[in-house]
Formats: sequence, C-alpha cells, structure tokens
Amino acid sequence: MANIIRFKPLFEDSPWLMLPNQYHSEQHHHTNFSTTSELGWRTWLGMSVCGDVEKKCIKKCFLNVSTNQVHSLALPEDARGKTICGFSAGWLILLDHRNSSLTLLNPFTGHRINNLPQLPENGAVHKAVLSTDPLRNPRDYKVLAILGEKRKLLCYEDGDKQWTMLQDYGTYYDDVLAPTDEELVAVSELGSLVCCDSPNRNQLVPPCFFNGGKVYLMSLGGEIYMLKSFSGTNYFLRHEGQWYVDNLGRFEVYRYDERHWCRTKDLGKWTIFLGHNHSVAAFKALDFRVNCIYFTDDEGGVDNSGVFSLRDGEAERKQWFMPSTAGKVVIQ
Repeated sequence: MANIIRFKPLFEDSPWLMLPNQYHSEQHHHTNFSTTSELGWRTWLGMSVCGDVEKKCIKKCFLNVSTNQVHSLALPEDARGKTICGFSAGWLILLDHRNSSLTLLNPFTGHRINNLPQLPENGAVHKAVLSTDPLRNPRDYKVLAILGEKRKLLCYEDGDKQWTMLQDYGTYYDDVLAPTDEELVAVSELGSLVCCDSPNRNQLVPPCFFNGGKVYLMSLGGEIYMLKSFSGTNYFLRHEGQWYVDNLGRFEVYRYDERHWCRTKDLGKWTIFLGHNHSVAAFKALDFRVNCIYFTDDEGGVDNSGVFSLRDGEAERKQWFMPSTAGKVVIQ
C-alpha cells in the first residue's frame, strides 16, 4: 500500500506513457538504457496486448515523462490477452475480443471496473477515453470510444445498461479527447470537431480540409489542439556506405478558437508524444526537446517514427527510443 500512496500523487501531476511489452525481457540483457537503446519508440503508444502466454507474470512499464523514470507495474492475470485501446485518467482501457466488452484497469492502484455492458457490435475499438478518474468520481464518469470499420462514436455513462451509439455524429472519426472532467470531444478525418455531451450532434468546427493523413487531438494548458499528419518528405540518408530514401512524417498544428482551427507553429515549452491510441503532452519535459512532436508510425513500420520540430519544420528519424531506468519500481 505504501507504493500505491507514493504513486498516486505522481500520476496526478505527471503525464505517463506506456512502454512496449518486451521491455522486461530486455532489462535482463542491458544494464544501461539511453535514447539509442534497441527498444522501439513506435510500440510505446500503439496497440498492444497485455502479457505473454509463455510468462507467468504480466508486467507493463510506464514512463513518467516529467522525471524520465520508468516504473514497472504488475497487472492482474485476467488482463492477459486483452488489447489496450486507451490509457486515460490513469486507467488502461482493455478490449476483450472474446465477448466484445471493455474493462477499466488502474495499474497504479489495482482497481478494476468489469461491469461495463457488452459493445453493441463486434469490431476494433480504435481508441477510448475516460471523462474523469472513476476513483474520484465513481458515479459520474463516461467512456467515449471509436468503434468498427466506419469508426463510429459510442458513449457509456456509469450506471447505463447499454452503450449509446451517437448516430447523429456520423462516421470516420480519428481521435477522441477529454479536455476537462465535464467535456468529451472527437475529431473526424476531415477536421470536424464535435462535443459529445448528448446524443444530438453538437458540431464545434465543420469539416475544413480534404488532404493529409491521420488527425489527432491534444490538450495543452487547458486548450484543445488538433494535429494533422502528412506522409512526409523524402530524406536521403547514408547508412553502411549506401544511400537510401527515408519518408518521414510531418505535421500541422491547429489551436481551437471560437469554432475555428487556428494554425500555430509554436508550442512554447510543450512537447507532444503522439501515438495511435494514447498521446500526451508535457511542459518542459526532462531530456526531451520542446516545441517538438515525438511520433510513431501508425502503419506498423519502424523507419517512419521520429521527432518533428515545429520551429524548423524538419523531421528526424528516431527509430529507437528508451529512457533511463533509474526510477524503476514494481508494484505487486
């Protein structure tokens, strides 16, 4: 219990990132980790499955980006085989494909919520977020998710008997966000921003573009930002005596302002860590570059993950990324 008390204030004050499942096995072969370690940055934030069927103990590692320390936490046995589709308000949101249901698991305290109703249809949950921490608001939390091939929105409020499909909101959403405890928003692939506070569509920004790749939402200093990704620019790099083309991603960043998106090239002292189903922002993050976006490759590749600088508009290929393990603590 002492460890739990110690971790709770850390979580509330700091942004956390998930590390890849193979982190534990690599610990036995490396004594010092750095930003050039063999573990891939791409797998920190993307889809991952809890546990390894060949291992008796399920572990998940989390990086506190404010302190640059890694914490290794033990997960319950019933998390094995479930897919992580979000990490929100300190809770892992897990999808069990066997019965199409979601489970909420707090890896810092061990609390679990297993009584969410079955999803209305089968399919991948691309991302899910919590409106607030259920431990702080046990009777007043919501879950917003993107479901299925058409990427539809659905919402669950504590106490409901079933999920609510937000039919009026349309389809093809890319990201969801909880900027405050009382607000849930989503953005479509065309940049349309909606507030998901009721079954009736509440559009904040209409569709505004038709080019670019995946769209992301972030909350920085209480304001909503949208990041639009592009396929990138060809970079000619020399490796082992040969030249090759590296197609890195680039981004445009927009701030929400009175029902409009306003483009910006300056995040100040903020750093964004971008992933498929989990993204965070940190202010003056230790050992990370400010006004930059650390991104992953959503297509599943490795070479196209890296760091994008908003100041000069250039991307740097950072294929592997691992912090120090100085602060590793295991909660049983």
